[in-house]
Amino acid sequence: MTRTVSEVAKIVADALSAFDAAPLAGVLAEDAVYSIPFTGHRSEGREAVLATLGAGRETALAIGLAKVDVTTTETAGGFAVELVAEGRNPHTGQHYRLPSSAGLLTVRDGEVTEYRDYPNTGAASTLMGTAEVFQRFLDASVGNRWDDLADCYAEDVVIEIPFAPAGVPKTSEGREILRKRFHQAGDRRTITKADRVSVRQTSDPEVLVAEFDLHGVLDGKPYVASYCLVMTVRNGEIVRSRDYSGSPVFAG
Repeated sequence: MTRTVSEVAKIVADALSAFDAAPLAGVLAEDAVYSIPFTGHRSEGREAVLATLGAGRETALAIGLAKVDVTTTETAGGFAVELVAEGRNPHTGQHYRLPSSAGLLTVRDGEVTEYRDYPNTGAASTLMGTAEVFQRFLDASVGNRWDDLADCYAEDVVIEIPFAPAGVPKTSEGREILRKRFHQAGDRRTITKADRVSVRQTSDPEVLVAEFDLHGVLDGKPYVASYCLVMTVRNGEIVRSRDYSGSPVFAG
């Protein structure tokens, strides 16, 4: 028997309240789309949507989220969802309670076919420290989630690549340039894991230095590449980064 809109809304509300995307697998259509109009992010397909929402759980825990109040309202063809987040800022210890997002969900034949999410990005970003932003960056990289990776950066971010090979600019500006670059690289490579990760805070609270290796497959060949990043984070976004990396080392 096909679920009603109200039944679907309750399943979604319960999942969001529990910070657990897993129950949504049963109500997301196979070709479901999740988008964030504020940032241009778009995930297509049930598994991609679940991965994106699952990553949101890690972000929520990183900013000290303890409770989410969820309100749903039926609309023509679906329902609206409004979230109010409550927790304690892990960096200042201050309690917060704030509207965290609103969303519009389309329901067809008892399944969610589209979820348009409008998060309070400004408020959430102020709760994230440099280490949390770097972890978000690393998780998106290893997950091959290129839009999520681009969304780690400020709109006017400046990237410096001192060891840039021929054909790659040593300096570039803007999030959307990075987004395009990530997707182009993703057509040729898949990142499989990160290891030897070391994150060091500096005397400047906005700056950290991160060292790590990325393992993956490039043009069908396994490889590993080493990185050192000097990253500046402000208001929960990477505003500047100096990226040092060696050439990929291929197995065998």
